[in-house]
Amino acid sequence: MSSEVVSDVFWTHPDSVKLLNAFHIVLLMDSIYKTNKYRLPLLEIVGVTSTGSTFSVAFVLLSNERENNFVWALQKLKGLFVTVDYPEVIVCDRDLALMNAISIVFPEVHNLLCRFHINKNVKARCKMLVNTTKAWDAIMEAWGNIIDSTNVHFFEDFVKDFEILCEPWPLFVEYVKKTWLIPHKEKFVKAWVDNFMHLGNLTSNR
Repeated sequence: MSSEVVSDVFWTHPDSVKLLNAFHIVLLMDSIYKTNKYRLPLLEIVGVTSTGSTFSVAFVLLSNERENNFVWALQKLKGLFVTVDYPEVIVCDRDLALMNAISIVFPEVHNLLCRFHINKNVKARCKMLVNTTKAWDAIMEAWGNIIDSTNVHFFEDFVKDFEILCEPWPLFVEYVKKTWLIPHKEKFVKAWVDNFMHLGNLTSNR
């Protein structure tokens, strides 16, 4: 005996749809937790106007944060566009399932990572793995130099400085390189992001 069960819910407002179609270049996506007694994640999709103001595009209550759930949500989002002028940039945190879904539903979109979330994670891991509290500020400053590198040569130099500074804590260096720099530097380091924004005639404060 077959049955149909509602697992995910997508909702928006007519005014949000109008705004989305007027300002579709940049979208921000993030999952909010503990939003209800069932503790299901709520995916919030936010748009950005030409003046830098933000507006809510849609909310999606998800049963799971799996790739297929995100694909379904993004397909519903895609259906809101009146024309084929889809987003050029989608900013999210390092949720691999969401990132994979973005590449599936919006293959032409440039997926950037939110630096606020990155810095928060790197700082937390620094405090976990670096047992000298006096070194924390210097390490985070060195990390800031890396992500604010204005060209590839500066980036490489700052990474070397970072490795020398953090030589006593190889596990932390390994985390930073394997989690962020090697697979995702093009998505958040200034040298690559600014180059993309310039080519696309875009601006971003994320």
